[in-house]
Amino acid sequence: MFKIIACIVVYNNSFEEIKDMVKEFYKENINQKLVIVDNSNTGYLKDNLLLINNEIEYIISENKGYGHGNNLVIKKYEGQAKYFLIMNPDIFIKFEDLVKLLNYADKISEFGIIMPKIIFPDGELQYVCKLFPNPFNLFVRRFLGNTPLAQKMDYEYELRFTNYEKEMIVPVLSGSFMLCDYGKLIKENGFDSIFFMYMEDVDLSRRMYKHGNYFYPEISVIHKHNKESYRSLKMVFIHILSAIKYFNKWNWFSDKERKEINKKIIKSYKKGNV
Repeated sequence: MFKIIACIVVYNNSFEEIKDMVKEFYKENINQKLVIVDNSNTGYLKDNLLLINNEIEYIISENKGYGHGNNLVIKKYEGQAKYFLIMNPDIFIKFEDLVKLLNYADKISEFGIIMPKIIFPDGELQYVCKLFPNPFNLFVRRFLGNTPLAQKMDYEYELRFTNYEKEMIVPVLSGSFMLCDYGKLIKENGFDSIFFMYMEDVDLSRRMYKHGNYFYPEISVIHKHNKESYRSLKMVFIHILSAIKYFNKWNWFSDKERKEINKKIIKSYKKGNV
């Protein structure tokens, strides 16, 4: 039984981009396992990664999406670990902070997902704690991102008024780094395969929310966050398609659960009950 299994899904990512995280993950033995899923279907990183640690498992897969890549590992190791860690290739966390995160998970015991503070390489905070989105949220953020309207909306939608200083329960956490209770993750059937890329973390967060999605700001994770969907027309199309699938699944405008939970979160945290 592993303490933690971590999965990194790669697709044409360079060895330089992920080598430091791989080395850090195996800095000491805590009964951990790292699995790399290569969605390029080539095995181009395998030899170099196994030179770092030959216990790394390397899975070569067709590119059926980010969620599908993680699901391969989630299903393969069902019942064999306490925690499952989902990480982007452009993530770095210090080993001692990973241990601190696991200790926190042990302490709270019952949860769905835990996410620490996410920062850019220069130390700037990333606002990755969110309410459940509505169609208007995503439209404004995508097409009116630098306007006063978008900034005003993000103040609530990204919970900026909390200053990200204290532990809090959050509806949506970022798929760039998710520590999941493995049993709860299996119970919710992992990622929904209808999403190729984008919105799969929002959908998973929504299903895991009833188990408790926690933001833990005592440690930080560095995320380069390239925002590919803002620079590529192809990725813009994929993002929009995923949003349509998400709202088809959860309801577009008459989502009572979304409204009730968002209202509760805003009311509670603006009163300082974070």
